[in-house]
Amino acid sequence: MAGGSGIYISWLMGAILLSVALMPLMKPPWAKIRIQGFVDMFRRYWAHMFVVFSVYLWKDLLDQVDRILMANTQIDMTPYVYAIEGDIVLWIQDAFQNDLLSIGLTHFYVMGFMTATFASFVYPIYFDDRHMADRVSLSMFWVYVLAIPFYLFFNVRVTGDHIPAMETIAYDLTPEIHNWFTRIDPFTNGMPSLHIGLPFAVWLTYLKWDEDGRWAKFRTALMAFILLTGFTILYLGIHWVVDIIGGILVATLAVRLTERTHEPVWRFADERLFTRRLARFMKDPRAWFGGFKKSLKRQIDPYREPSKTQTGAVIVAILIGTGLVLLWDATHQDFPVEGVTPTYTAGSGDWLVTVQENDNGTVDFISWSSEYRKLDTVSTIILGEEGWTSVPRVSASEKGVVIFDNQKLEFWSFNNEDQTFNLDWLRVENNPNSDPIINVILTQNAEQEAVIVVVYSDELVYRDREGLITEYPSLEGPFNIVASSGSQIAIANSTESGPALEILSLATQFTARIDIGDTTDEDVDEFLEDLFEEPVDYSNSTIVDLVMEDDYIVAVVDVGPVNRTILIDLRTGAQLLLSDPVWPSSSPSILGGTVAFLQIPRFDPTAEDDDLLTARDVFLHDIDENRTLQLTIDEEVDQSNPQVLNSNVAWIESQEDGDLEIRMYALEETFEPYSSVVLQSSIVLLIPMMILYAFQSANESSRFNFRREN
Repeated sequence: MAGGSGIYISWLMGAILLSVALMPLMKPPWAKIRIQGFVDMFRRYWAHMFVVFSVYLWKDLLDQVDRILMANTQIDMTPYVYAIEGDIVLWIQDAFQNDLLSIGLTHFYVMGFMTATFASFVYPIYFDDRHMADRVSLSMFWVYVLAIPFYLFFNVRVTGDHIPAMETIAYDLTPEIHNWFTRIDPFTNGMPSLHIGLPFAVWLTYLKWDEDGRWAKFRTALMAFILLTGFTILYLGIHWVVDIIGGILVATLAVRLTERTHEPVWRFADERLFTRRLARFMKDPRAWFGGFKKSLKRQIDPYREPSKTQTGAVIVAILIGTGLVLLWDATHQDFPVEGVTPTYTAGSGDWLVTVQENDNGTVDFISWSSEYRKLDTVSTIILGEEGWTSVPRVSASEKGVVIFDNQKLEFWSFNNEDQTFNLDWLRVENNPNSDPIINVILTQNAEQEAVIVVVYSDELVYRDREGLITEYPSLEGPFNIVASSGSQIAIANSTESGPALEILSLATQFTARIDIGDTTDEDVDEFLEDLFEEPVDYSNSTIVDLVMEDDYIVAVVDVGPVNRTILIDLRTGAQLLLSDPVWPSSSPSILGGTVAFLQIPRFDPTAEDDDLLTARDVFLHDIDENRTLQLTIDEEVDQSNPQVLNSNVAWIESQEDGDLEIRMYALEETFEPYSSVVLQSSIVLLIPMMILYAFQSANESSRFNFRREN
């Protein structure tokens, strides 16, 4: 496991060893501890193990669904929770915070929970207490099941991620721990707290069914663990007080469900009965099938006569089926743009433009309207002819599109009336010895007329929409990384103290300079230096990519081991690190207060080849909400060139067969027609089913009262 595997293995081994070491203190008074007991528990309780550990089989899947659902729907109940309890958790953290306590409680938070979970389940099966093992395993299972709806549809972020003055102490204690937590936790599963819910359910189970007091010591130890855990999860900046209440309620309900279900479940899944059934089947298969049919008939017979139980089951099935359809739709908000295999893309407004390299030596310039779902081949370029020396790149704004390579450029203006692009002019640099074109950006003057800025290594050449050279103020070169928005131009420079931005306005002739500051702390930098064997050098760091919109600039800074994506507010000068400081990031895009960029999550270059992650994922940052979401979640599929549009985010996805595909993601949740049909049908079906259920319930109640009176 890349990204924190060392610390995870240490915690896991520590939890197992601690659980075993505590067995002499926690065991029933008459029990003895033998090595053979560990072998016997696997043989006797394999079905119980499957019930408990099955939750880990689908936990990763549910976490991925949760991440996708959060990215698509942005369901966030955290502000409501914060409105209820305010800064209680912040007061606790401020009152007790010190380094020694932070280190100790971080390790207790993980290893202590592993120990409590492991011991709660292993102790009764090791000492062959089947009465308690039946109930403990089911209580643990039901806690996880009951938490699923909350985790999917009641997203509550960790406290340190919501309260500005609070720290996520555990998650950020060390870079290695941060990498591990990021891999296994979506950071939105606050309600309910399983660190409270799971041990509290086990404690209730022992309290309810420990009839002879054999587990009294363990119950006491569990309660002490629960109390310390309650303080820990508040202090570390992970959970809210409401999360603890939710964990207690889920635990209580889980024990109630265990009380109702343990008998039928273990009557069917008892390991001893399974062995007997297998022996009977092998001895006489025909008789076994006959008995199985009779047993199945006994289970079905009560459902043949319609009652409120059957009607209620149908209602539940309709609700679950409808919920699954809507969940599927909500987690599949992206779609492919058919008919194009892109080489490079650029976006502006509702339009995405791309170039597509063909097998016959031609390149197609293609436009895609996210508003009209309209795909058009605007122009076909023949490489080697008409001055095109290489596959061109694209630069776009609301004024139009520029297609360019090292020696040639075309300007296409956008016609709002017929939703098409028109070629206004093209420029060919006839002198092969002239400086190559490094980049082309689109800006505007004080009259909001289009200005095309052609970037060479040592000068900026301004052209109007007819292609004529015009005079505007410029800054000193050399020029490499340049961006624009409206009438403003941002130019990346390197200084003795580090990277800086030079800002120029064509409308007002205003100029300014912004220095890019340090972006992380010494511990993270030291971790990166040890990992990459390369120093983090801010003074010699450089800006390698740049985009801007209105009063915001997004810069990608190469600090040595990794590139970091930084948001700069031009109004206040504030700088915010958007990317994770230990993950490589790239390819920013910004529009309408939304920033898209790429990261390689959980990056660890020292990992084994099978664990080394190289595929980039798309991340979205909402500037107003100050919230970053992971949009794509696939360790095998690589993403590139994200573009933020008015209502969509587009990116290029590399398929397993090597083909490239454009994916579109809707920024606003939109349900497909089939979801509306399913929802409408469910409403229509529920009306008669609810009436029938009410009738059957009243009818059965009147019959029961009549029998009691007579």
